[in-house]
Amino acid sequence: MNNLLSALSAMTQGLGPVVSIVLAALLIILGWLVIVHPALLGWIVGLILMLVGVAILAGVFAPNGRDR
Repeated sequence: MNNLLSALSAMTQGLGPVVSIVLAALLIILGWLVIVHPALLGWIVGLILMLVGVAILAGVFAPNGRDR
């Protein structure tokens, strides 16, 4: 648990105080919604998986320094 908290702290320190507060509030609201409506968890996981897939495809097809 300590490692997770230190990793989250390190990630949010670079964002600034306002973005960190907004991110924390959004995560609290999202957590509350998932507790109240558990079906949302499936939608959220599905959307995240789709976004990761799109990001991987974009990384594969995007030109980089080796292609020039």
